Amino acid sequence: MRPIVQNVDRLQRLAVFESAARLGSFTAAATELRMSQPAVTRQVRELEHTLGIELFHRTANRSTLSEPGRRLADALDAGFSGIERTLSELNDPNPMFVLASPPGFAQQLLVPVLDELQDALPDHDIRLWLYDRDTDLDAGAYDAAIRLGTDYGDHFDAQVLFTERAVPIATPAFATEHHLNRSSSAAEVLLLPLLHMEADGRPWMSWAEWLKPFGLALTPGRRRILHNNYSTVLQQAVAGRGVALGWLGIVDQLLDDNVLTVVGPETCTARTYQVVWPARHRTPAVGAVIEWLLSRVGNTQN
Repeated sequence: MRPIVQNVDRLQRLAVFESAARLGSFTAAATELRMSQPAVTRQVRELEHTLGIELFHRTANRSTLSEPGRRLADALDAGFSGIERTLSELNDPNPMFVLASPPGFAQQLLVPVLDELQDALPDHDIRLWLYDRDTDLDAGAYDAAIRLGTDYGDHFDAQVLFTERAVPIATPAFATEHHLNRSSSAAEVLLLPLLHMEADGRPWMSWAEWLKPFGLALTPGRRRILHNNYSTVLQQAVAGRGVALGWLGIVDQLLDDNVLTVVGPETCTARTYQVVWPARHRTPAVGAVIEWLLSRVGNTQN
């Protein structure tokens, strides 16, 4: 007999506890499980009695997870998620793998080679989910996501792909017209039309952040046109309408093909592009995507 069966006489109590811990409320758990709130409370208390462990700290108005309760909740989350994925795969001969990505990263690095990604996941359908802001990820379920940042906490595992390094880029014709090249100064770049992406809610470097290491700032009162995604910014740059920020590792093909060219110095940050997935949920499919991404875009700046 497995120890879990010996230690927990009714395994349903684990599901009731997991719901209460995840939702942070016995009442919410009762609604989700279609039970009464007293029944949820009773199941959790009986589980605590069976284990000899206090899973919740209780006060007059609320209950919060104890440290043992948090550890058990994390283990149940990982275990239940794995079981749910396996059941889904057993019931679906063509399981779906959802890869979330910022539009610019997807446009330049993923869409041109989606057939290779499909080869890496021959037993899955693939959904490429383009998200605009990190907060969008809170509302959807995905197997893995491309994100730019530093630390995503205990709820996620991550594999670094490359660091954030940005340079000003423009068409060769625009560069020639305005006497720009890779050795041009930040001050020279600042004088020209800059193509901006909305910074609100986005972690990516803005022009203001790019200028800061050079002791410069955006010109007060100068009118700007803001674009709501990076794909549009690149379209405007390719059309010769100004200077865009280009992230090395993302715009490399455009530079190699001489569609765009570097017209100034580089700024880097402590942020990195990473592939992120729910903690302890590195399935074989997630592992295959990570290895594929590393082979395609990892360490591109070394």
